[in-house]
Amino acid sequence: MNEFAIAEEDINAVVEGIKRLGPDVQGYGNVDPAWSRSPAVLVIDCVLSLNRKYDGFVVPRLDAFVENHPDICTVNELAGFMSSFPTPHEFMQQELNYNYEAQANTLQSVVEFVCNIVEKTRDVTEEETLRQWAINAKPEEYQILNIHGFGIAGFQYLRMLFGADTTKPDVHIIRFVSKLLERNISAIEALHLLEASSERLGLSVRDVDTYIWEISARPQQDASSTNLVLLDPDVAAAFPNDKAVNEALRYVLKVVDDGKHLNINHNQ
Repeated sequence: MNEFAIAEEDINAVVEGIKRLGPDVQGYGNVDPAWSRSPAVLVIDCVLSLNRKYDGFVVPRLDAFVENHPDICTVNELAGFMSSFPTPHEFMQQELNYNYEAQANTLQSVVEFVCNIVEKTRDVTEEETLRQWAINAKPEEYQILNIHGFGIAGFQYLRMLFGADTTKPDVHIIRFVSKLLERNISAIEALHLLEASSERLGLSVRDVDTYIWEISARPQQDASSTNLVLLDPDVAAAFPNDKAVNEALRYVLKVVDDGKHLNINHNQ
């Protein structure tokens, strides 16, 4: 599977943790619209997502770019469009409403990297070329790129966006696996453990990754309307999905409310 040494007991612990996520994990990544965007927008997505809130910051900028430039679909078209600006920074300011020069330079470097991948193959479509690259690339290859601000999480997310069934070891994935093992682990450990555990369960790693992100990152992005509650394993086992938990809690609230009314009437 891979040359990274991982302990059997660690895989078992992560397997049990994934099981407790429930049956909704299967196929979860397929509902994310991110996977269906054009290659040009996927590259922008990958870089804008670095250390930024996805729903509140990234998505509006992607949607605006697509609306303003529906004709820019390939990475070569994106590279050509970016070259029409004096600097990558000015492109990012004007077209993505983002004033961050270092990130603009990172975007330029990633675009050049992806263009080089496409240039190597002429007899298949850009999408297929990038899909094959994503599937065959190894996580450790991010070190070869040596792109400032673009580490293993960004590299892995780029692979995922282009079709690889893998995970990006961002803070949410590392925290999830570390909690299961009750110790701090590295990004590469989290990556290989989640891949090995998902494979053992017959699950798509991308599905597991997306689900973990959904239950950990999204509540942080919208704390005003969503509260994340972690159920104990024995309680979680009694409910097949989030809907069942909500229905049970609504029933409890109704019973409590009815009890209050009965007490009021009795006192009267």
